[in-house]
Amino acid sequence: MNREASYTDMLRRHRQLLWRMCMRRACGNRDICLDLVQEVSLSLWEHYGDLRQGASLLEERAWVFWHARTVLDHLHRRHRVPTQPIDAELSNTLPVPDGNADLDDLVSFLAPDDRTLVRMRVEGYNAAEIAEAMGISRDNVYQRLHRIITKLKEEQYGI
Repeated sequence: MNREASYTDMLRRHRQLLWRMCMRRACGNRDICLDLVQEVSLSLWEHYGDLRQGASLLEERAWVFWHARTVLDHLHRRHRVPTQPIDAELSNTLPVPDGNADLDDLVSFLAPDDRTLVRMRVEGYNAAEIAEAMGISRDNVYQRLHRIITKLKEEQYGI
């Protein structure tokens, strides 16, 4: 059996694993999943020579899993997609302090970096500006703001 046929057979044997991993990473978006499957398949082909000849089905599956996971992690870091962009709807979900409390009192229980992030957002900085100032990624700003908003709601409303 030639290399191409052997590779194709391996992909057929492990297609469910690949689809499951890519679909999970794509959060159910079929178009993104198709792109991820293609990227992983191409990378598997490029590194197919690294798989030991005569590997058992279990060894083959483990190799496919670990290689696919590495590729997906790399793609995720390289092409991060915001999970929840900062828009008017999200920024308006910040709990409004009552008349006696100011912003500093409201966020006093947060870590210093989180307080800085909230202050910058309230002052009108966008996610890219905050990310640059704090030395973090834009997506990290989105994620941290989402977690901060959740903490603030829990603190204020006892949710």
